[in-house]
Amino acid sequence: MSSKILSAQDSRSKRRRAKTVTPVEPPVVPQDTEFRGLPNRAIITIVLSLCGFGLMAVFSASAPDGLSSYHDSTVFLRKQAIACMIGLFVMFSISRYDYRKLKKWAWPLAGAALFLLMLTLVPHLSVTTMGSSRWIGIGPLQFQPSEMCKVTSIILLAAGLSKHFWWHKQIFYRVLISVIMAVIVIKQPDLGTAIMICGGMFALLFASGANQLLLFGSAFAILPVVWQHIKHTPYQLNRILAWLHPEQYPQSYGWNTIQAELAIGSGGWLGAGFGRSLQKLYYLPVQHADFIFAVIAEEFGFLGCLVLIGLFVLFGYYGFKTAMESRTLFGRFLAIGITSSITLQALVNIMVTTRVLPVTGITLPFISYGGTSLVITLSMVGILLSVSRDRGKLDEDEEFDVDE
Repeated sequence: MSSKILSAQDSRSKRRRAKTVTPVEPPVVPQDTEFRGLPNRAIITIVLSLCGFGLMAVFSASAPDGLSSYHDSTVFLRKQAIACMIGLFVMFSISRYDYRKLKKWAWPLAGAALFLLMLTLVPHLSVTTMGSSRWIGIGPLQFQPSEMCKVTSIILLAAGLSKHFWWHKQIFYRVLISVIMAVIVIKQPDLGTAIMICGGMFALLFASGANQLLLFGSAFAILPVVWQHIKHTPYQLNRILAWLHPEQYPQSYGWNTIQAELAIGSGGWLGAGFGRSLQKLYYLPVQHADFIFAVIAEEFGFLGCLVLIGLFVLFGYYGFKTAMESRTLFGRFLAIGITSSITLQALVNIMVTTRVLPVTGITLPFISYGGTSLVITLSMVGILLSVSRDRGKLDEDEEFDVDE
């Protein structure tokens, strides 16, 4: 994939140099800005299936908490359903928007997201929950700026890579902004989301043909810095220790991991049945958010988990297929960044629940409870659908911009 993109960039560069020698007629800006095709129906079907699966899982996993705290077993389901309807409306609206216009909005969107993210560091403006200041409250509404940073950093870097090679100073500035976002998110603290921001950035740089030795060398060079941060952050260090030896912390830091393993193991092949999970009855913490996959495994069994994982695999396949069919480099990078971000987040959440990775606090896309996460994720899918509508032969020059 990266070789195809890099060859397109080389071809575009050669053709531009040739134009400086031989004058040619200026390119004609297309008058018809409508897309040439319909959005990818396979992606729509997969996303709707995941959202439906998620609403069902949220209702089952959150019913005990809702009944205990609010005397209403459907309170979390209603909130998630509202967020889902808003997200689907935004998704279909964005899918009709010309994604090429996002180029001119790349810096303003990134600046706005960075500003909102910085507000979470202001004590009286941020909302602190479970020791983390990730949210900003406006009346009864709360939203998480770090979710916005995941998509705006992708747009910012994709816009730069579609115009410049990876070693250009403009790419350095855009990477720097993404790193600043990740550092602020770590300060909240939220190491998991920071890893997701860096993961999307890494995927785009890799696809652009960046020097792999430099890329992977930089990633490994950062590991000691991350480890020093973890060592000086007690709850993160305890998560590592509990991941390695959960049996030594059965009543504290290892509790989540042990209960998740019990839920997954008791599900068997076919599961206990919808709504019949025992671990969600105040044994498994945050069972409707971070550890919702464990409840799904207990109720739907191994086969149900295979169906869910299969949906994410299909989403990744059609997402990258959309990238390779895009008519512009900007569209290709957008599709690669969005698909990589969503599938990587799903992979990390499942690996955490199955104890392949230590606890990170990352939710399962489309499935876990969380309004901001669901709306932003569906917005990202809307951009992906917009790219899928502009299929055709790659425009290597990509010299026209569509005005507002």
